[in-house]
Formats: sequence, C-alpha cells, structure tokens
Amino acid sequence: MRHRPTLHRWSLLVVVCLLPTACVKKSTHEVALADLARARGEIEDLRGQIADLEAEMAANTRERDATEAALRAEVAELEDARATASERFEEARDEVYRLEGLLNERGAEYRTLQRRLEALRAMEREVRERNAIYEDVIGRFRSLMDGGQLSVDIVRGRLVILLPQDVLFASGSATLGSEGRDVLAEVADVLAEFPDRRFQVEGHTDNVPISTERFPSNWELSSARALAVVRLLAQRGVDPENLSGAAFGEYQPVASNDDREGRRRNRRIEIVMLPNLDVIAETQVPGGG
Repeated sequence: MRHRPTLHRWSLLVVVCLLPTACVKKSTHEVALADLARARGEIEDLRGQIADLEAEMAANTRERDATEAALRAEVAELEDARATASERFEEARDEVYRLEGLLNERGAEYRTLQRRLEALRAMEREVRERNAIYEDVIGRFRSLMDGGQLSVDIVRGRLVILLPQDVLFASGSATLGSEGRDVLAEVADVLAEFPDRRFQVEGHTDNVPISTERFPSNWELSSARALAVVRLLAQRGVDPENLSGAAFGEYQPVASNDDREGRRRNRRIEIVMLPNLDVIAETQVPGGG
C-alpha cells in the first residue's frame, strides 16, 4: 500500500518528464514548416523577379536591336549625305574655280576697258584743246586769212596752217621774200604761245620738174623752203625743240596739176600742229582694236 503512491508518483514523474519533449518537437516542426513556406514564397518571389528581369532584358534587347537598326540606318543616311555633300563640295569647288577664273578674266577686261576709257578721255581732252587752239588761231589769223595770205584748217585731225608759195617764195627760189617774212613773223608770235605743242613745217611743190645745181629735183626745193621757214620761226621765238621740217616734193598734191590754178595750190608750205604723241601712245591699249 505504501509502495503505490511511490509508483504512481514515478509514473507521474515520467509522464511529466516526457511532456516537454513532445512539446519541443511539435514546435520545431511547425517552425520548420513555416520556414519552408517562407522559403517557397521567397523562391516564388525570386522566380517572379527573374521572370520580370528576363522580360525586361528581352524588352531591352528588342529596344537595343531597334535602336541599333535605327542607328545603322541613320549612319547609312549620314554616309549617303556625306557622299552627296562631298560630291556637291567638289562641284562647288569647281564652280568656285570657274568663277574665280571668270572674275580674273572680267577683272582683266575691266582694267583694259578702264585704260581705254582713260585713253579716250585723254583723246577727248586733246581734241577739245586742239579745237580751242584752232578757234584761237582762227581768231588771231583772221586778217591774214581775209587777205588770202594763209588759211587754217583741220586735216586728218591735225591743225594745218597753209601758206601759198607765192606769198613766201619766188618761183624756183627758197629765199623768203619780205611779205613772206612779215607773215611768218605773225605766225611765229602765235605759235610761240603754245610751248607744249610741236609743229612740223612741210614743203610741197607742183609736178613741174626742176633741175639746177642747188635743186636737182623738187625734193631739194621743197626741203630748202621748209627749212627756211623753220629757221625764221625759231628766230622769232618758237622753241627749236618743237620744230621740224619735212619735204614732200610734188607727191602730196591737194589739187590737179593739169592746170595753172591746181599747180598754184600745190606749191605751198604747211605748218602742221602735231598730235600729242603721249595721248596717242596711251590709246594703244591691248584689245582696243
């Protein structure tokens, strides 16, 4: 009887001792299951993330491929544009060279025209000055012209003072008479007022031949008469550097030698105001014709 309580107490003790162990194992199992559930959830989450990443990567790949294709197309267009631009650049450079050549050509033409214009202006000034001299000489020689002792005219652009031979010289002579010396003195007074002008004295005869010891032909006669006039003009104040003499004999007639009046007109002295040679030289511009 005394031993029962003891056995009962040991039985209870064993049962009590076993109870905590059973409780621990059940709790651990539940924890493990919970951990497994969480792990599965995390795996599912990771799979979802992986799927999302794969989808994003696929989208990125497609976008990259599309971008690459667009860039390749743009590069191709740029290459075509560069080739076109290069071709146009070559064409533009050729056009620039052509225009530069044309500009140089036009510039040369302009300079030539400018020189011609300046030359023509110089000629115009020369003509105006010559005409002014002509009008002045006409006015100064009016009395001599009215008396038939000389005439003044423009011949081939040259001012010509014509003095008949019978006013200056006797037939077959190269010695100035008194009337001729007086007339030439008045002429010299006028010509001396134009120190920048040159004058040529030209002797002319008719075609009647002469053959003397002094004048073997009309060449010598016309030459001696021209030089006699040159000497008197120089003595009367015309600058000798502006004077020259020329002999034409009977070879530049102004009238027919078939009659007396024509032969009289051909026997003459002409004092020619020579053109300004500087102006003539300026007009000889290349391309000026």
